[in-house]
Amino acid sequence: MRVTQTMMARQYTSRISGTLNDLNYVNKQVGTGRKFFKGSENPAGAAKAYQLRRQVSQANDYVANNEDAQSTVNTKQGTLTQVSKALEDVYNNLLGVKTGTKDQASDKAIVAKLFRGAQETIINDMNTKYGDKFLFGGNNVSDVPFVLKGDTLTYRGVDVNGKTDYMWPTGTEKAGQTEDSNTLLKQLSGDTLYTDLGFGLSFKDGEIVSSSVFNTATAGINVLGYGSDGDGLSNNIVSLIGQMATMLEKDCDPSALDPYLTKFKDLKQNVLNATTQIGSDSMFLEYSQSRLEDIQDNLATKVSNTEYIDSEEAIMNLNTIDYMYQALLKTGKNILSNSFIDFMS
Repeated sequence: MRVTQTMMARQYTSRISGTLNDLNYVNKQVGTGRKFFKGSENPAGAAKAYQLRRQVSQANDYVANNEDAQSTVNTKQGTLTQVSKALEDVYNNLLGVKTGTKDQASDKAIVAKLFRGAQETIINDMNTKYGDKFLFGGNNVSDVPFVLKGDTLTYRGVDVNGKTDYMWPTGTEKAGQTEDSNTLLKQLSGDTLYTDLGFGLSFKDGEIVSSSVFNTATAGINVLGYGSDGDGLSNNIVSLIGQMATMLEKDCDPSALDPYLTKFKDLKQNVLNATTQIGSDSMFLEYSQSRLEDIQDNLATKVSNTEYIDSEEAIMNLNTIDYMYQALLKTGKNILSNSFIDFMS
């Protein structure tokens, strides 16, 4: 079969066009670093890339959740540290009355005022907000948890001493009904507010498995205490401070404060225990943050290996195809310059 000049030109044009497309493609790879640009070019790679990007998005969400939880816990820890300092001041003044250094009526009146001020300080601390959320209201982060009016302290509207029945407010399902405060306080002490940190969120019998999530709720009554003992002393340390202030205002004998002192030391230890638990949560979240960051790094490596080409390989491919393109140009110069007579000889 005779090969005409037109056939050669057509074949050459096709070859050089394909090489030029390859050159542009590889040049684009070098510029972007991507192995492919459409799913149809590498279906298996595209499917794997989609799964990896989904995992990356989840990991980013977990990291954001962990950072928010860590900031919340750190704020709680700082707040409880301030509460502990206020309680230490109360304790020192109480010892002053007991040891006789502040046993005069005027001294007791001053200490009583200090106790009232300490009550306000502690309640203000326990009503601390992080962003727009109250930290010590359990799973209710939008309403002020503690309210102190005179000698009455309430937590989410319930008397912390459990001596006054709770009446459900208007707008609730039980509006107008009364309920035992002690029962409600016990329920409120078990509040939970779960955050998914990538521990494999799971459910059992319609309930969240607690080990698969992190509980960010802190019920303030678990820190300060609630209810009353058989002697009528409050199990809430702020309310107990108020009871001691009342005793001092009446110029009581220092020995009358003995049961209050014993009770106060126990409740103060409960606050320290709660502070320690918050510190433990902070350490846990730090470890969790490290784990999540490692996952992010591993996923980033997998995404890079799946979607992105090695820069050295890309440049080598570019040089190779560019060499082929230049060779085709030189070959074309020789072939296309031949005339029809050259092929007749």
